[in-house]
Amino acid sequence: MSGERDMVTVLLVENNAQLMKHMQKTLGLIDKIELINTCLIAQEALEVIRDQKPLVALVDYNLPDMNGINLTEIIRREFPGTQVVVISQDNYTDVVLQAVRAGACDFITHDVSVKELTDVLTRAATLAIQDRSKLSAFAGLAAPDRKAAAPSGPQGKVVAVYGAKGGIGTTTLAANLALALMDRDRDARVVLVDGAIQYGDVHLMFNELGQASVMDLVQRLFDLDLELVENVMLFNRPTGISILPAPPRPEFAEKITGEAFARILEFMRRHYDYIVVNTHSYISDAVLAALDASEVVVLVTAQSINAIRNTRLFLDLWNAIGMTKDRIQLVIARHDPTSPITTDRVGERLKFPVNLVLPEDNDAARKADALGQPILRSTRDSAYSKALNGLADQVVKRAEAAEKVEEPRMRMFVTS
Repeated sequence: MSGERDMVTVLLVENNAQLMKHMQKTLGLIDKIELINTCLIAQEALEVIRDQKPLVALVDYNLPDMNGINLTEIIRREFPGTQVVVISQDNYTDVVLQAVRAGACDFITHDVSVKELTDVLTRAATLAIQDRSKLSAFAGLAAPDRKAAAPSGPQGKVVAVYGAKGGIGTTTLAANLALALMDRDRDARVVLVDGAIQYGDVHLMFNELGQASVMDLVQRLFDLDLELVENVMLFNRPTGISILPAPPRPEFAEKITGEAFARILEFMRRHYDYIVVNTHSYISDAVLAALDASEVVVLVTAQSINAIRNTRLFLDLWNAIGMTKDRIQLVIARHDPTSPITTDRVGERLKFPVNLVLPEDNDAARKADALGQPILRSTRDSAYSKALNGLADQVVKRAEAAEKVEEPRMRMFVTS
């Protein structure tokens, strides 16, 4: 935080005298924290923020003149250089969700530990300093003698991996396809984005855990930069892949609109060669945005009546909303050559050709689980890995063909 000041300036907005004293005592135990003021009511807090410009405002959920959530919304709208941490006696899901929706960067309870409060305030101050530097940059760009630079150079390709039925290996395919694209071209910059917003867990396939997620980008949607994006992503050293995780809690999914997710993908398109998006079978706004943005949709199905039925319904929907089928790569996952539902029968039922089959490989799957690595790294010579490399070749060819189409295709989510 040396970019602005060494001390983290904090405003405490708390109506309960006993809780105010407790929080003051806890804050006093933390080095480099400067409690610049305390307020009992929201209106007073707004005046202090206007005059003293703290990096962080600790705002109680219950205030006498205004709900703490409403105060958070006002602070983030009128004073974007101040981050808000909401405090409550309870950490009920609805309270946390309200705080996030209002723009708070974090949420704590009154019995927060010194270590946790230190981490929360440090993180909030870092975000506030980033916000202030962006605001300063925007002010400079607004001068009449400056011109905005138009994006140049080739644009990256978005590849959405979608299965109309859960449990058929969509996430496994997405993770391994990203690695296959990396292996195909060592110079290509490939990232894996988890678009299964509510319950995404693609990072667990790489044995990775982290606090940051796509939610951290949504909060700074209109001032994204490459450093921020790469700091939010997880970097898996054994494979070399960068992963943008889904939110850590399912209730945060409502915060990620289709427009927000589309804007993030379009930003990443300018900096990476391939953006592979894992999706959920439920077509949320975020999943729809990923399908809309993609040059190639790897459509995953299986040799079962339910999977074929759902895939047929998806293809009907795809046609109804005016999307072209030349972007779809149809893949049968966990293919069983002994099944009476053959590849030809799947194609006939769907009235769409099957482009590739991925064999069931239980031994390779068990080894991947044990090592915490996708199959393409744990068992490179498996039948599944060889088929994935073939899929990567097909995806690249289809993406290159899409690039040569001169007529712009229909888009549902258009970002400026």
